[in-house]
Amino acid sequence: MIPPLDSAVLAANPKFALLHKTLVTKHLTPDGGTRNHPRRGEREGVATELKTLRLKATRAKILQKALEELPLTSPAPASTKTSSSRQSTPAAEIPLPAELTELIILLTLSLKSPSPLQLPNLSSNLQTIAALVSTHLTAHALPLTRLINPHTNPSFLHRQIPSLASSVLALREQITTLRLRLASSRAEVANLTVKLLEIYTAQAAAVIRVLEQTTHGSLSRHSRAHAELLSLSCCTTAVEAQQKWRTAENLVYGPEATRALGVYREHLRDGRVRMESRKGGAERELARYGWGREGGKERVMREIARVWGEMEGEGEEVRGDIGRLRGR
Repeated sequence: MIPPLDSAVLAANPKFALLHKTLVTKHLTPDGGTRNHPRRGEREGVATELKTLRLKATRAKILQKALEELPLTSPAPASTKTSSSRQSTPAAEIPLPAELTELIILLTLSLKSPSPLQLPNLSSNLQTIAALVSTHLTAHALPLTRLINPHTNPSFLHRQIPSLASSVLALREQITTLRLRLASSRAEVANLTVKLLEIYTAQAAAVIRVLEQTTHGSLSRHSRAHAELLSLSCCTTAVEAQQKWRTAENLVYGPEATRALGVYREHLRDGRVRMESRKGGAERELARYGWGREGGKERVMREIARVWGEMEGEGEEVRGDIGRLRGR
């Protein structure tokens, strides 16, 4: 089957659309074959011969299968008793004669064998075997005939058996035609769906545009767009400033400066530890003289310091008097 094409592709490519139409209508069959082939006559002859051989092989296969499944019994003749003695029991069957049974088995083996076997008395029993095979095939063909002709009276179904092959071929052709129509319909539905979606998209865009114009207006939309542009510019400037600050930081605080600052920080930490240690030692030394406690040594030390200050003042006065006396 020729694959369907999208109508949009054909509309966008006019030359290809013309070529596709020419191929589909003039050169190709619906199943993709060639319409006017130079060796068409020869091909038709080969196809006819192939069809004949296939029919012959099919008939041989059907005959062989029928002989294999052929029941080796025949139904009993109808009884002449009154209707009051009739029951629903199945009819009795009579076995076929041994000679006929043996002949049917040999005939089946002969059809299977590559070389034909010797079949005695075949011509005299051929009519009987043909009748049995016909009855067997009719029994198998009746259900199929009933499916094809469901409204026919069951008593007349056997009349439809000769036309069974043509009915099956007609149904196959009808199925093929319906499949082609279904594929074409699917392609048309897909194209219509694409067009419908395009219409829905255009309608949604128009509704959004109308809502924007109704709610905001052209000036408001311009201001909003300008504000968004300024916001993006500010964000860009902030990012650039941050990058420059990081670049300057890397230039000022290089690897050597970072290591020096680390060493200086360790030095300050050690100095703080030493100062804390000295502070603790001084506090402990002052505590020996009563510093930090009420009364006791602290009061004595305060008094000593006051007296020492007075004595220093008096000593300064005496040294001043001595200096004046020496100057005379």
